[in-house]
Amino acid sequence: MKHLFFVLVVSCCVHVPGAWAATRADEDTVLVSWRDLQLTQSDYEAALQGIPEVDRLPFQFDLRRITELLNAMLLSRTLAAEGRKLGLDKDPVIGKEMALAAERMLAGRRLDAFEKSLKIPDLTAAAEERYRVKPEEFMVPEQVHASHVLVDAKARSDEEARARAEEVRGKALAGADFAGLAKEFSDDPSAKDNQGDLGTFARGQMVKPFEDAAFALEKPGDISPLVKSPFGYHVIKLHKKLPPGQRSFDQVKAGLLEEMAKKYVTMEKNRYMEAISTDKSIVLNTAGIDKLKKEMPKIPDELLTPAPKDAAAPAPGK
Repeated sequence: MKHLFFVLVVSCCVHVPGAWAATRADEDTVLVSWRDLQLTQSDYEAALQGIPEVDRLPFQFDLRRITELLNAMLLSRTLAAEGRKLGLDKDPVIGKEMALAAERMLAGRRLDAFEKSLKIPDLTAAAEERYRVKPEEFMVPEQVHASHVLVDAKARSDEEARARAEEVRGKALAGADFAGLAKEFSDDPSAKDNQGDLGTFARGQMVKPFEDAAFALEKPGDISPLVKSPFGYHVIKLHKKLPPGQRSFDQVKAGLLEEMAKKYVTMEKNRYMEAISTDKSIVLNTAGIDKLKKEMPKIPDELLTPAPKDAAAPAPGK
């Protein structure tokens, strides 16, 4: 079954045009056929709704994940069809479970619709107040922009690694192009792409010996002494040192408004659900609810008493 399914998926999926576009009822492409069952494009698009919206579009560019979803759908549909043949859907309890599952789905969609209906107020004044009252939240710590050359001390002896790093440092001090040195000498795999440039970083982002050496440099162009870390020997070049400071309101405004809008939506959804849960017209059958609580079964005392330590084990077959 699995082999047949993947042949079917490959032959069908590669011809699906615009998987994220809505499918017209009269053009519902059959993606997978198995026995007397089918999975169509509209089935697939319905299943997509169960994927968080933020992940939905990237999901549709990954054929492996699409195939896995179709595989899970086919398995579910096959088992459900077998369950109907056995008459399981006629069982009253299972029928209630199915109805509750449908209600949970509708409840989720209702909350989605409620969220979309909300009109987000202008929160600019609130954002400005937050910025004014809590300036410490918008501080930028001291940062440095630096490059490095790493000489791996595990791939060679410590003496060889140190000598190679000293050679790199000497060339750097003599004015050699540091990016070229990184490409030629660095054992950091990323150096092939970034030429040793680590970008801008704050304290706490690098291993301690490296961090201390980088922040000890003063002027752009300064070259550090050799630095030993668990990764090997480093030679560091400072490009820029950025003092701590506070970001302007314009720099943080967009992020603040987005954060406050999300909190507003969450607050309104909680308020909406709480209004339903606390409606005074709700009638509770407390006696019936109390009966739902089961009594803990009484455990025989002999099961709670530990066996004597010197008790002889029963002989085999006894």
